[in-house]
Formats: sequence, C-alpha cells, structure tokens
Amino acid sequence: MHYSMHIYREVRWLLNFTSDIATTNARVSALRQSLTQTEEQKLAREQQFSDGSWGLGINAWYLRFYYSVDDVQKCLSAPRYPLTFLDRINSPEKLVSQLDSDLFDDFTKTGVFNREELDETFSGVTRLLFQTRPTGCYAFHPQLKDTLRAFVDRWQNPVTGCWGQWLVDRQGSVWKMDDMGMTFHVISDLKGEVQHKDKIARRLLQLDRVNFPAGILFDGHYENHLNWDAVKIFRSAWPNLDDDTRQRVRGEISGMLKWCLTKSYQPDGSFEVSDLDDTQGDAFRYGIWFLQETGYFQRKDRFWTDQDFPDSKAVHDQIEAKLRSIGLSDPALKEAYETVHAMD
Repeated sequence: MHYSMHIYREVRWLLNFTSDIATTNARVSALRQSLTQTEEQKLAREQQFSDGSWGLGINAWYLRFYYSVDDVQKCLSAPRYPLTFLDRINSPEKLVSQLDSDLFDDFTKTGVFNREELDETFSGVTRLLFQTRPTGCYAFHPQLKDTLRAFVDRWQNPVTGCWGQWLVDRQGSVWKMDDMGMTFHVISDLKGEVQHKDKIARRLLQLDRVNFPAGILFDGHYENHLNWDAVKIFRSAWPNLDDDTRQRVRGEISGMLKWCLTKSYQPDGSFEVSDLDDTQGDAFRYGIWFLQETGYFQRKDRFWTDQDFPDSKAVHDQIEAKLRSIGLSDPALKEAYETVHAMD
C-alpha cells in the first residue's frame, strides 16, 4: 500500500502543520480513492520519471525528498532517471536558502508551521552528505558538507546546546525553540560530532515533563519512539557528564524502561500501537530499538547502569516468536524481526 501510505503521510502533515483546509480535503479524497488503485500501489515503489524521486502520490517537495533518501543511498550507479529533485539544494546558496526558509517560521502570516519540514529536510540532507558513499548516482556540490556544518553551528543554541524551530512573531521578533526531536536528529545524523553535549543532556532532563517536540513526553506520557531518541542523546553525551547529571540520567532511563515493560510491552510479546506509531511494525521497531539502546537485552550496551535484567531473555524470545507468528510481509515488521533475531 505504498501509494496510499505516501498520500496518508502528506494528509497527516497538512492536518497537523497547515491551515489549508481545501488542499487537505482534496488529499483525503485522493487517499480514499487510492485504496482501489492497485497499479499505482505497484508504481509507488519505483523511481518517477517526472523528477527522479521515489515519492509517487506526494506533492510536497520535502516529503518526496525525505521518502527518496533511502533509495538514493542504495544507488550504486546512474539511476534510471536523473535525480533532478535534488537540484533544489545542490549549491551552498540553494542549501542555505532552503534550510533558512524552513528555520525562520513566520507562521502567523503563512499559516504553516515548518517544524516537520525543517527536521526531515535537514535529516535527509545530512544522511546523503555524511552517511552515503560517493557513487555515480548524483554529483553533489563539493562545498555542501562545509556549508551544512556551518549551518549547524549557527543554528545551535549556545546556552542549551539544542536545536529547534525559530519562530517569528507578529512584531518580527525571533524566538528560538529547543526541540528534543530535532536535537536527536542532529546528534544522530552527525554521529555525535557536535558541541555542548553536556548542556544538551542537562536541558533534556529539564524538559522531561514537557511534551514533544520540545520535551520527552507525548500527550503527557512516554513513547518508545521518543524514549529511544532520548537514550541515544544520553549515550552520546555520557562521557561528557558529571556525576550528578549521570545519576539523574540513570533515574530518567530507569523510568522509561519501567514504562516500556509495564505499559507498552504486552504479555503476548507485542507492543501496544500508540498514537505516535503509524503501523504495528512501527510499534515493534521502536519498542525493540528502545530496549536495545538501553542495554536491556545485552550487557555490553548498558552504558548507564550495571543492573541485571533477569527477564530480558524471556522477553526477547517472546518478541521474536510473536513476530514470526504475525509474518514479515510488512517492511517494518521484517526490520524489527531482523534486529531482535541478530541478538540471538
């Protein structure tokens, strides 16, 4: 159902981040119609002639870009169609212009909140420039890496160490938001090679009762997806933390782990599908990734504690068995199974 999922993803963005009711209603109608369009479902996996992307069904450029990054990374030679959708960011000037247009958000005038566009555009660009081996797939401008690094340094809040949306109010003043989700993507996509990680960890602890995107919680409660993000931030910052901050981090991760095992994890080996999960596969992936990141399954990953988890083997085996019983036709379920099976 790739075609329908592409349209659904755009509908979700329109509903949550824009005030464009007419376009939203039109896309909802397109989503309804797509459920019977079997040919389009097949074609949505293929590269598109129009701009070389893999985003059939998506109109917004940043979403076509984001959903094409994995396919671009897999290119070993020239693709079937030129990747012209990447031309939009392929110079220092174009890249900065695109990122700044997302960063400075004058939403009271535009009616659009650019938070998701900034987050996913930045993450996609970073993955292509820093995590993709050079191939004959596309010739990126040689100065893009340095340009992106300079943007990251300018963007970072020197007081808290975090990154986030810069909101422009009606008087033209700029308010710099700390955003845990964006901060995670910057740290993760740049492999931890950022400044002020001790400040970031302390700020994250201050925001532990604040809702996403600024803080860790989602609608007042934990979520495996966001907990996984937070633990990865804490892991990256751990060598830079003093004893007091480390103790507070231990308490935070311990609370997340207790929630995961008592609220999210189910007796049959599954994870409850939450409001933040798109699919059952997402619920499994983020639950497994969180438990893996905390070191619950394997002692070697337990950076924050020397505690034993005697039930971890039984939980691991139950999750693996449940995934086998469901079947692995969905890519997210297959990825979840491969992750947990690799720990055997």
